Amino acid sequence: MLLVGVLILTGACSSAQGSGATPAKRDTVTFAQAPGAAPNYIFPITPTQQTSVPTVLEFQYLMYRPLYYAPSGDQPVIDDVLSLADEPVYSQNNTVVTVNMKTNYLWSDGEPVDARDVVFSLNLLKAAVKESPANFGNYTPGEIPDNLAGYAATGKYQLTFTLTRSVNPEWFTTEQLELLTPLPPAWDKTSAAGPRGDYDLTPAGAKQVYDFLAGQAANLSTYATNPLWQVVDGPWRLTSYSTTGQLTMAANPHYGGPYKPAIPHFEELPFTSEAAEFNQVRAGAIDVGYVPTDDLPQLAAIKRGGYHVFAMPRFFITYMNMNFNNPAAGPVFRQLYIRQALQHLVDQPAIIHGVYSGYAIPAYGPVPVGPPNPYASALEKRGTYLYSLAAARQLLSSHGWSVIPGGVDTCVNPGAAADQCGAGIPRGARLEFTLDYTNAIQPTATQVSAMKSDAARVGIQLDLRGEPFNTILSQDSVCTPDQSACGWQMSDWGGINFSTYPTGDPLFETGGALNSGSYSDPTSDKLIEATLYGSDPNALTTYQDYLARQLPVIYQPDPDEVVVVKSTLATSGTFTELTQSNLQPERWHFTS
Repeated sequence: MLLVGVLILTGACSSAQGSGATPAKRDTVTFAQAPGAAPNYIFPITPTQQTSVPTVLEFQYLMYRPLYYAPSGDQPVIDDVLSLADEPVYSQNNTVVTVNMKTNYLWSDGEPVDARDVVFSLNLLKAAVKESPANFGNYTPGEIPDNLAGYAATGKYQLTFTLTRSVNPEWFTTEQLELLTPLPPAWDKTSAAGPRGDYDLTPAGAKQVYDFLAGQAANLSTYATNPLWQVVDGPWRLTSYSTTGQLTMAANPHYGGPYKPAIPHFEELPFTSEAAEFNQVRAGAIDVGYVPTDDLPQLAAIKRGGYHVFAMPRFFITYMNMNFNNPAAGPVFRQLYIRQALQHLVDQPAIIHGVYSGYAIPAYGPVPVGPPNPYASALEKRGTYLYSLAAARQLLSSHGWSVIPGGVDTCVNPGAAADQCGAGIPRGARLEFTLDYTNAIQPTATQVSAMKSDAARVGIQLDLRGEPFNTILSQDSVCTPDQSACGWQMSDWGGINFSTYPTGDPLFETGGALNSGSYSDPTSDKLIEATLYGSDPNALTTYQDYLARQLPVIYQPDPDEVVVVKSTLATSGTFTELTQSNLQPERWHFTS
């Protein structure tokens, strides 16, 4: 699964009202949300603009368990213990998949979680993407549910999927089956007052049910009071929710999975800045929080104040997006040499040491380098387009631009030849772009300011616009040049969190739901397809090395997640799980 993530080495946040948090009762554990990134969608068939780490991993997963849960701790693999099913069995040249579900899970209304619930979910998913691909944030044309020739409950706890073609089992399990979340039979309704039925068994009925549930999910103010959302199979149920993001959950007594909650209540606190969250950490008022980059020198004091500190890279890629479909900037971004020049402006070593105090790693491609994993290639680790203002200037001047350091470069040699500006770029075009960034995250603000300065030295003007994370995520969406929504040009809101197999769909494939920049390259599409359906063991390396050179985005350093946990809080797992956005408060308990 791919999820949009906030760029936090920080995760830190400030109270939406500006008031301080109060120390938690010992029957409640508190967790600090990322700044301006409160969970904002409860229905597990989640639209593109809400498909984020805070919404899915830190909210939905606590109440509604996916068929296959990932990652496992801090490793990018399926968690066999927390998954609702055993490892799938592939047959008939990897075109038939048999899934046997575990029998110990119950919905909170007493009904078993079984194969019919997965069929229900798939029926609604098909209706959702038929209505609009944007209704499902991880939808890519040709992939689930399109690649299912058939699916059925072949037993109360058994599912059989018949695929349209042979697949790479690692990809299909980790990036397709992982997308499925069983839905409770109590949701098979077409209206709040209407009876429950099997409406989803016809396409028309499935559409009615989906439209009803999506309509209910659009009303955030009723999340804690709507009886629909009280039917859960996870370890927690929602008890209060504010549209600012503050929420509380209570332990679900009917939860049938492992790690029954030892603490009866869980609370997430919303914040709008890093400073206020850190004030609460220093006051000891938050059980699980984060350390803003600027405050990393205070780690020793934080430890003395009663916190344990955990820091490690996330399985995450951080990047700056370009809108290839923007009417003005798109033709410019489609020139590889422009993207190369922009990448040469990212001084990764300086950012790592000057912005992140060493708590980050360099990243030059579409596959995470850390934590240590078997996927990242040698090219990704050493980099292709390293920081060089001279290289950026040379690329621009050799392609028909009048380079004006401190000013704005203009195209003086239009055309599509090797020494010209490129197709679609008129004489007099200027290298000036708007760049949206998350203003609540200080490292992002610092990075874009540094890049603005370096860009000016080669005649590229970046006009910075700071916005909250959720605002940018809703604005910087997939679009076509004729749409008013296509006005954005560049954005820096964080990156993408991988849970397991880090291939490029739906992130860089043509038409992919999370391909918000609308990058499209036939060669890239073929290489991505080889990682999904082929048997070449080197397919993932070939894909990532190509996109490390082609630059569908501008790669940036990947920061560690620096998490602080009260010394009076313990876990049956390891708190390093938190550094992978793997939120499992049901495993936590107070020691005093």
